[in-house]
Amino acid sequence: MSWMALLMKRSPVPVTILAGPFRGARLVLNPAHSKRKILGAYEHVLNAWLETALKRVEAVWDVGANDGYFTYGCATAILGRGGRPHIVAFEPGLSDNLALREQLTRPERAWPGAYAGATFEFLPAYVGATNDGTTMTLDAALDARPFLAGRPALVKVDVEGAEVDVLDGASRLLGEPAQWLVEVHGERLLEPVLDRLQTAGRVVEVHRLKPHWLFGPEARTIPTCWVTTRL
Repeated sequence: MSWMALLMKRSPVPVTILAGPFRGARLVLNPAHSKRKILGAYEHVLNAWLETALKRVEAVWDVGANDGYFTYGCATAILGRGGRPHIVAFEPGLSDNLALREQLTRPERAWPGAYAGATFEFLPAYVGATNDGTTMTLDAALDARPFLAGRPALVKVDVEGAEVDVLDGASRLLGEPAQWLVEVHGERLLEPVLDRLQTAGRVVEVHRLKPHWLFGPEARTIPTCWVTTRL
């Protein structure tokens, strides 16, 4: 099948990311809805930051894993430089969506050996400011994995408006040697997110959405930007 034909498919199939910081990653996507991801143009304003950050980390906390693009992309980048990544991915939809669970775990079977050396944990939980059975804090997740304490990490937060709650439950992780990438959904949340990170002593940068030179602007229902720690 040609790449053009593959990009027109409207059902989930195994694909390989062709460009960008996650190039070479193998996972299951719906190509017709994921062209930017496959071609390395999705959220392209972050590409340079990610290229640099992924050279420095050993662990990844993926809060809001969705289809696994970030999870498997980070694993591929770290493996590519000889690292042995440990990825903790949170996706509450796994608890009642068997198809999504299958989709996220399928790459390790579709490409035997492609992720050898990487450790994945998929947790069907919300992440927030408290621990109450359905929601857990990042600090609680770190406490349960003491072997990750002190390891250079990347924390990605994409939780559709619950960014502040996630940060409020991560006071310990904010003090760890971790780089942070927080997707901010709506201008009203930008200042609270900046406040939490700066209070923790983190120097940050704001990345605004920009049209891609080939694909144009990404469709967003609300204004979106990203806050990253300065590398």
